[in-house]
Amino acid sequence: MKLCSVITGVTRPDAKRVFENLKTTESTLSKYDCKHYALTYDTEESRELKRMLDNSDLDIEFHVIDPITETVGGFGGNSYRMFRCIELLGKKIKNLSSFDCILRHRIDCELKSIEIPSILDQNCYYAPDTDWGVCFDNIAIMSPDVFGKVFTTEGKSFGQSDPHRALDDSILGASVKKQPLNFEKKLYQSSDLEFMGVPQWSKGDRTFHYHNKWITIQ
Repeated sequence: MKLCSVITGVTRPDAKRVFENLKTTESTLSKYDCKHYALTYDTEESRELKRMLDNSDLDIEFHVIDPITETVGGFGGNSYRMFRCIELLGKKIKNLSSFDCILRHRIDCELKSIEIPSILDQNCYYAPDTDWGVCFDNIAIMSPDVFGKVFTTEGKSFGQSDPHRALDDSILGASVKKQPLNFEKKLYQSSDLEFMGVPQWSKGDRTFHYHNKWITIQ
């Protein structure tokens, strides 16, 4: 299976931690024929991260963009920015449709384990639901076709109250099915109330582990 790892988000809490995230994620996915792509905002930390990657043996195509300052829709515009970064990175990947599976993942997280089916349903978004019944927005796998249908900003108002609901509505609007996904990952955030002027919802490190049910989100 040819796997495409699509990693986006802000370089936080610092370059050193994100470098370790990428290193762990690459190791976790090393049993697959996997290509890694990452996109983040231009900051001092992301520039330091690029230097670290350039001097390492990690095989990651790394992209830096100016911060997206538009406030579109609800949740302070964060849902729009999440979708837009994923959409932009998808457009930068040559021959995206040649991959069998697309993994959507966050740059401020390290992926410790994941179970990818040997045969992927071509019209399915693989991610667990949250306890409140909408799709978990931090990680997923899908076909290239589903990726293109779901992660587009075209025609969307992003008026939902949070990114989970924005994602769930996008999946529903694309007539795509959902199935859960077993994985374990760790999110790293500082205790600061804001990062780059945007509120941090976790304000601390947190493990997300799903195996047929939620094991932990602490």
